[in-house]
This record gives sequence, C-alpha cells and structure tokens, in this order.
Amino acid sequence: MDLTVQIGGYTVHIHESNNHPCLAWPLRPFDRFLTPSIPSPDIQVYVTVVSPLPDLPTGELRFDSSHGCWTLFKSKTGLQFESLDPKTLQPRVRACMSDDYRSVRAWILPDLSGGQVGWSPMQLFNPLIEVCLLSRLAREGGILLHASGLSLCEQGYVFTGPSGAGKSTIAELFADRGATVLSDERVIVRMRDTGFVLFGTPWVGSGQYAANASAPMTALYCIQHGQERHRIDTLKPSTVVTRMLQQAFLPHWDRAGVETTLEVLTSLTRTMPCRSLAFLNQLDIVDFLLNRSSEPHTAVT
Repeated sequence: MDLTVQIGGYTVHIHESNNHPCLAWPLRPFDRFLTPSIPSPDIQVYVTVVSPLPDLPTGELRFDSSHGCWTLFKSKTGLQFESLDPKTLQPRVRACMSDDYRSVRAWILPDLSGGQVGWSPMQLFNPLIEVCLLSRLAREGGILLHASGLSLCEQGYVFTGPSGAGKSTIAELFADRGATVLSDERVIVRMRDTGFVLFGTPWVGSGQYAANASAPMTALYCIQHGQERHRIDTLKPSTVVTRMLQQAFLPHWDRAGVETTLEVLTSLTRTMPCRSLAFLNQLDIVDFLLNRSSEPHTAVT
C-alpha cells in the first residue's frame, strides 16, 4: 500500500509492501492533505507490519520525550527511533532513519479495529513523521508554530499564543468575513527568497480549521483576550523571539536545526511587523487589523 501527503510544502510518501489493511485512514483533516505520489518525495517511509518488533542496536541517547514516550538514539548507521503505545506503555513503533531525515525504515505492530487486523498510519505520523518533518523544517529555514494562520485580501496573518489565548476565536471571526483559515492550532512558516510563506497543517484546534494551502506572510501577532477595546502594541525583536520560542515546536535533538531556527526568527523580526494584540470577540477586529496592515513597517531595535 502507498499513501502520500503534502504538509508545509514537504511531500511524505509511505510504502507498506504487504498490503495490510489501512485502519482509520484517511483521518480528517489529513484527507485534505493527500496528494499523488511523486518519484522523489522529501521524506520516504518504508513500513513493515510485524509482531514482535525487531530488536535494534542503539547508541548514544539523543532525545527522550516524556520519560520514554518516544526516544531517539544516535547509531553508527544513522538514527534509531522508538515510540510507545500510550495505553500499554510498550514499544509500538521502531525505526531507523538517515541523518538527514529523508529516509525512514519503520516497523509497526499490527492493530485491531472492528475485527480487522491492519495498521494505523496515524501511529507513524505521531510522532515519527513529525520528528522528521520538524527536523527538515528547522534545518531548511522553517518552523512549526503553535498558532492560528489565515489569508485575507492577499494578507497572511499569524496569531500565536498559549492555549486559551484566542487562536480559534480569531480564526472564526476572520472566517466569517471570508478568510481562508489555514489552521487554528499549528501553522508552518518557511523562509523563502521572496519572503516568509505561511502553510496550513492538518493539526487542528477547537475550530477544526485546516487547509492544504499557503499564503505570503505579512504580519505576526502575539495575542490574548482583551478588555474594553482592541489594543495593539509594538514589541521589541528580542521579546518576539522569546514569545515565538515558547510557542514553537523545536527539534531539541538536532543542534543544527535549533541554531538555524534562531537565525530564521531573528530575520523574521527584522522584516515582518510583529506586534502584541489584545482583542475582543467582535467582528470589527477584522477591519481593525486590515486597516493596520496598510501602515508601513518600521523595524524596532
């Protein structure tokens, strides 16, 4: 079986050679990100459904997430990965991946659904493929951000903040005005020669917004719910970088990726309007921000 998705401009191809039934797939909203296969995908995953999982020799521990939820080791031939079943806390997926995260050989335990034995692609996406995607993004000038992203009137907006800050709320307000909401939970920002580009992702928030689309990024807001009126304040670049790092999904296991991410964030604060926004749950926030988008950007030092 073969399946291919495109996320953030990256094509991920998964090949399972024994044609085991594919369970719970395509899961919404990942179905919107399905794409035809291409000869040279950005990330190639070869998966084998097997029980028991093979024993893989491991070397130096590179990263341990949540006390073994998933682990990454450095080996002589590349990287070794293991993730656990959250119910049994036993290994569910093991994989070998190349140092550049382009090629993955994965083994996954069979799954049972409705009396049918098969395998679930979502057990590969979370977190194995996410690890590869985050690493590739970081090394190549991109970042996965805990944020709502949308496009309206040829303007691409990013609204970032912690849970409860209003990402889904402001996405819904813009959607009511005809905006394309790329995501209300996680967006991908990539640095290109022409500027920064914003991509939708299949990871959604409470509004369930996800679009397999992109837009030129024109402004970033660090948001929170306001009182009495909408309010915008200019932020120092150092403050913007700090707040974005708090909401970024960083490849802590990849030093080169983290260093490149810091360079990208520094460049973004120099070229992009980055402000704080306290807003009310009112439709006029759309016009309020559209009017501000026409103002010239002055870099803050």
